[in-house]
Amino acid sequence: MEAAAISDGEMINYSNIASDCRVAAITVKAYYQIQKDTLMGYEIPAYAKVVKRKMVQDPKFYYFDVGLTNYLMGRHRLRRGSDDYGHAFEHFVMQELMAYRGYYRRREKISYWHTYNNQEVDAIIGYAKVAIEIKASEEVKTHHKNGLNSFKEDHPDCRLILVSLDPITRPSGEIELIYVDDFLKVLRNCEIF
Repeated sequence: MEAAAISDGEMINYSNIASDCRVAAITVKAYYQIQKDTLMGYEIPAYAKVVKRKMVQDPKFYYFDVGLTNYLMGRHRLRRGSDDYGHAFEHFVMQELMAYRGYYRRREKISYWHTYNNQEVDAIIGYAKVAIEIKASEEVKTHHKNGLNSFKEDHPDCRLILVSLDPITRPSGEIELIYVDDFLKVLRNCEIF
């Protein structure tokens, strides 16, 4: 479970994990399947609709609750601005997206988008209906929008959202910058699309 917690929210490479744990890759894959079957965790698949770019196709794994991941990682006090805080923040928002999907949009697939030149969007709802980037930053910077802007080139009709700790919800060109508390209200009110 600790090895899965280390790679929580990251692309799963069964061979690398197997090498670290000194077991066969098929054993690691079976272990992740048990985690999913017992609802201890879930996978977010890679976005499969390829337009122009070569895409990474490995899934990401998340435990069902960010608290479990923090416990397994020994993270008791998260300092804002740290990498651990950023991972926990992303996991929390993904957890809320999965709950939203479970309650309101069961048929909508949630995936992530990652190119081989490291452009990434954390969550894609449906077939490019909504693209969501998650940043634990208190001030959104231009480079935080790069993945969304790249995704928009291939999917011009997609709604673009950047969820962050920046307290002012506002538009920024074609991207909606949404404070995390406001984003949770958007989900709760089913206003995502």
